[in-house]
Parts: sequence; structure tokens; C-alpha cells
Amino acid sequence: MLLKTRFYLPPLRPQCVWRQPLLDRLNQSPGGGLTLVMAPAGYGKTTLVSQWLHACPHTFTWLSLDKSHNSPSVFWRYALAALQQIQPSLGGEAERLAQQAPQKQADLVISLLNDLEDLSVGIQSDQPVSLILDDFHLLQNPLLLDALNLFLDHLPAGIRVVMTSRDEPPLMLPRRRAMGQVTLLTSEELRFSLPDSERFFNQTLQLALASDAISRFHHDTEGWITGLQLISYSAHFAAPHDSKRIPMESRNLDRHIADYLFDEVFRSLAPELQTFLLTSALPRRFCAGLCNALTGTNQALQHLATLEKANLFLVPLDNCRVWFRLHDLFRQFLLQQMELPEHAASRTQAVEGIDWLRQAGHYEDGIALSIRLQQWPQIEALIQLLQMLSPEGTLSDDATRLIYTVPATAYAPDRYPILHMVRMADETPTATVALKDEDEQGTDLILVGAEPLTRRELQVLTLIRQGLSNKDISDTLFISLNTLKVHIRNLYGKAGVENRTQFLLKLAGPK
Repeated sequence: MLLKTRFYLPPLRPQCVWRQPLLDRLNQSPGGGLTLVMAPAGYGKTTLVSQWLHACPHTFTWLSLDKSHNSPSVFWRYALAALQQIQPSLGGEAERLAQQAPQKQADLVISLLNDLEDLSVGIQSDQPVSLILDDFHLLQNPLLLDALNLFLDHLPAGIRVVMTSRDEPPLMLPRRRAMGQVTLLTSEELRFSLPDSERFFNQTLQLALASDAISRFHHDTEGWITGLQLISYSAHFAAPHDSKRIPMESRNLDRHIADYLFDEVFRSLAPELQTFLLTSALPRRFCAGLCNALTGTNQALQHLATLEKANLFLVPLDNCRVWFRLHDLFRQFLLQQMELPEHAASRTQAVEGIDWLRQAGHYEDGIALSIRLQQWPQIEALIQLLQMLSPEGTLSDDATRLIYTVPATAYAPDRYPILHMVRMADETPTATVALKDEDEQGTDLILVGAEPLTRRELQVLTLIRQGLSNKDISDTLFISLNTLKVHIRNLYGKAGVENRTQFLLKLAGPK
């Protein structure tokens, strides 16, 4: 007996953002080929295809897959039943072969292709017939995948196969791309743009959030749709004028997002991949050599290939796919997991990654990892090395920003004087508070009579004057939002104002 709901087109969600450019891409995908919508969990793959079918009516049939469809006999029974919803007489011989000789998949596929060719000839439409296979990543049976490759190789021009998948299916995609037989939509196309995020929060959900709050959420999620949806659950409990209270303001991951990533992504991974991901989250970026040092193994290349194929929030940083980073929210989730006591041994082993970065000449990355692992002697050694290598004996802006993120209470100043000296250099009062603003035709902005500003307060003041949001300022200066708020409160106190509007007016001076 077949489960009828497997053939039901998912209804349109009320919180659905219209994606017309993507709908056009799907509508223009040709017959005789594969249309693959491929992205990690939560990028709206199924929603997009459902939206397309509702918006662009044509002959189609839908099949939602699960792991039971790895059995060839089960899969073909469902696939034939789905196609028979278009034409009941289609696939009669193939159905008989599926029952009597399920091991002879090639004969079944050929018989089905012949019937689809007859169907294709009789189509009175510019649009091909669409066979939708949702959640194709659940199919792993090599024999079944071989049969589906044969099916795609000889697909009639009037038939289009549309798949949604979390990972790249083994369907000879490079060859099909070279032959123009694949239309591919990935997370790069599926992620929300900033205007999409604005429409989602303020038009679809009618939350009336401030633009800087939406920009912050969009930046933190990198347009990941489910991340934005989960943030919206918290946003419903914040007043419109109090959007800064919504989680994501801190670096502690919202529990809805953490739960989703654990259930939908992390828990199903093999233990060795879980450990590899947890360790690779420690540095800002990573490559196979660094990961081998972090984990004390030589399996990094294999694990990276597996993760990239599985589309697990891995972002390549170069065309050669040597260096990678993790999606920021996924990295936050992994770093929270890494703090659990059972991962103490992995954190200890990861210290070896600092030496690897130093020997490879990636000194700032070594400082970042040392800070993450609280290896203060290693930080001091890297500071001295950078100062020796610099003609002026100074640190790079990146290194200075990183060191400033170290809380003054995290280390003993008398034990680590070099770190302390660099860390506190930014707190030395400056002799002048005159700032050059190139955006205002070189006008000098003076806080007359104010107390001297520290170097960091001057940097914050300059960025406020440039119109940056708190999130953008904290990212630019590599400081936490809480630290930034302290600097802003100090600036307001020295200027004798209570909010940003008053502060900007005082900076502008009398008109």
C-alpha cells in the first residue's frame, strides 16, 4: 500500500517571501534535463519549488522521498504511481517488471522511458512535464542511483526532472553541466538578500523592525532563511521600538537556532565528522593541513571532501578550495558545543594548530586561535615575532584588533607584560579630539570642553559619524557589542548627551 500524502504538493506558507527571479529560473529550465535545487537544511528548497508550481501552473507530479525509497522496488512503485497521476495507463509494463523482476532495473527504466517519450510527443504545451523528487539526498543505494543515471541520460525532451537535495547527488553532474543538461540553484541563489530580509520581517511578518536591526540579523545569518525565521520567533516577543533586545545581539546563539542545527544537521553526522567540525570551528579559517594539526590525524582532506559534498555550511575562500570557513551561525553553534566538558581533550589537542599557523606564516590567524584557546604565552610569542618582522616594530591592524578583544581580566598582567602592554595601548588618552571627516569637505569636528578621548573612543566616534550601526562598528573594530556600548556610554557622558541623535547634533556644531 502506498502513502497518498507522498504525492501531495505542499501548500504555500503564509510567511512566504515571493522570489520572482528564482521562479523565472525554474520556469526557464528546459525539458530533457535535470533541475537541481541544492542547499543545506533550511534554505527554503521545498518552499521555492512549491511556490513555483503554484505560480506557474503546468503538468507536474510530486513525490516526497524518505529513506524507505532506497529500496529500488519501493522507489519505482512510488515513482510510477506519481507518473500515473498524469496518465493512468503510463508505465504498465514497467510496473509489471518492478513486481516480477525488481533486480532488472535497466529493463524497467527503458520501458518507462519509452512510455514517457510517447507522453512527451502528445504534450500540447510550451512547458515540459515536471517530475518533482523532493529530499533526493535521502537516496543512497548505488544500484538505484545507477538506474536513475540511466533514466536521466535518455530523458525525453518533453520531461523535466526537478530534485531538491541537501547535498550533491552522485548523478554525474560535471558531465551533465558540460552538456547543458543541468539547471542548478544553490545556497548562493537561495539565501535571502537584504531586501528579501526586509520584506520578510516588515511586510510578511509585520514586525516593524528598525532597518539596522534587520541588517544585523541578515549579516549574522548570511541570508539563511531558517535562521531568520527562528529569529522572528523571538522578535514576536519584543516591542517594535525595542528590537535591540532580540537575540543575536550577543554572541550566544539563540536557542531555537541551536536546537534546529543540532536536530537537523549535527546529530545525524558520524562521530568522527562531528569531532572534525567541532575542532575546525576553533580557527577563523582552516585548510586540510591546519585541520590535521588541530585533530592530530591525517584525515582532513577526506573529511573536507565529505563535508563539501554534503553541503554542510562550508564556505570556500578561494577558487582552489584550499581554505574554508564555516557559516557564522553554524560556527557559533559548534563553538558552544565545544565548550562542553566531553570535548576538553579536543581543545587540548587543538593547541597544536597554533604552531602550524606560526610555521606557515599565518601569524594573525595564530593569534586568533590562541585567544580562542586562551594560550597567553603563545600570543606573546606571536606578538614579538610580528614586531620583529615589521620595519617599524608595530603590529598589523588585524593583530591589534584581535588583541584588543582579549578582556583585561582574562590574564595576569604581571605574567604576560607584552600582551598587557599591547592590550592597554588603545586605552592611552590622546592629546587631541579633532577629527577629519572627509565626507564633510574636510570639516574639523571638535568636542569643545570634553574630557580627552581614548584612542578607541576616537575610533568609535569616527564610525558613528560615518553612520555605521552598532553591529557594523563592533565588526569593524573586532570588539563585542557589550564592549562597544561601554565606549558609547563614555562618549555620551563626555559630550553631555543622552543618545546618538543628540551626539551627532553636537558633533555637527551650531548651524
